Amino acid sequence: MSEEKLYEFRRRWLPVYLVLLIALALVTVHLVAMYFFTGNTNYANLAVLSCLAAYFFYSGFQRLRRIRLTRRRVVELVKCTECGYSEERGHTAGDYVFKVKGRCPRCGAEMRVVAIYSVKLEEGKPAAGSAQIDFFTSRRGP
Repeated sequence: MSEEKLYEFRRRWLPVYLVLLIALALVTVHLVAMYFFTGNTNYANLAVLSCLAAYFFYSGFQRLRRIRLTRRRVVELVKCTECGYSEERGHTAGDYVFKVKGRCPRCGAEMRVVAIYSVKLEEGKPAAGSAQIDFFTSRRGP
């Protein structure tokens, strides 16, 4: 599965699992309280079933939290048509391969986009010039 689909899956289902887990915990507490107040064993049986369902949702919630998504930055390679000078720049919306992106600092000829690709960001290194929102990441450490 691609990283974009994993991110979308995680973003969509993590809150659902959390809400269901909280609801099942409240139902379980209510059923246990009803068992203690009434002494009816049907409430105890339902409490055990709701505990099993809560465990199922908890394990799914933990599995979703463990999905690690690598952060990426889209860059483009801009190259001079005459002397071969090249630069790696941050990608801007609307850029495409073979687009003219200014003049060469060495010879003054046209510089064209020759490649657009994504690069994994190193851990702890912020994305230069890009605003990224990373939802539901668990950071461990001090």
